[in-house]
Amino acid sequence: MKKLYTTFLILLVSYTINAQDDPDLLGQWFLHYIESSGSTIYVPNGDALPITFSSLDPDPLAENAVGLGTCNEFFGKYELSNGNTSLDIVSLNQTLVMCNGDTFEPVYFGILGNNGTNFFDYTINLTDETLTMIDLLGEKLVYGRQVLSIKDNDAFSNSIKVYPNPVQKELSLTGISANSKTSFSIYNITGNMIISERSLTQNTYDVTQLKVGVYFIKITQKGKTAVKKFVKS
Repeated sequence: MKKLYTTFLILLVSYTINAQDDPDLLGQWFLHYIESSGSTIYVPNGDALPITFSSLDPDPLAENAVGLGTCNEFFGKYELSNGNTSLDIVSLNQTLVMCNGDTFEPVYFGILGNNGTNFFDYTINLTDETLTMIDLLGEKLVYGRQVLSIKDNDAFSNSIKVYPNPVQKELSLTGISANSKTSFSIYNITGNMIISERSLTQNTYDVTQLKVGVYFIKITQKGKTAVKKFVKS
């Protein structure tokens, strides 16, 4: 019994030494949107869906990740690994309120805690105050320190125009600042990513390499996203 206790104590001390908090992660974040199967899904009605990360705790039963869905609450435990680049949800539970007609929460909770556990690569943009979590299947959760206003996002989307449309050589974008903090990606009509996410460093993009067809360009800046359709002729 003494040997077992000593072994447990050694493991506990080892965990405490190796587990390091990420101070930029701690505190409250609000879900802005989900990217699942090539689609961007915003929080319904602009609801505030917070998640709060508390300090790491060596107690295997301690909950240090709690938050809200559109109908239920969730609570669980997270750990950091790979030099604080991986966020591991090692347990996740939720209240069991029946939410008639709610299709958003099952998607959100299904990504956040797939079968009670999931593993994410995570990045924090301190300038934009955004937290991006991407799991092994490529599903993405994007959070911010402030609640994302659907009205503000709609205004952002409406301000962006793409031309000419149809386009043969160069697609131009107006209403958006081209800089390293603005990113874009291009999808085909079936939702497959054709051009992976990259910085928008100028307001034109050469599309001559694309085949004739219908495409969508997704532009992201400071947690706001716009998706525009264009035709390559």
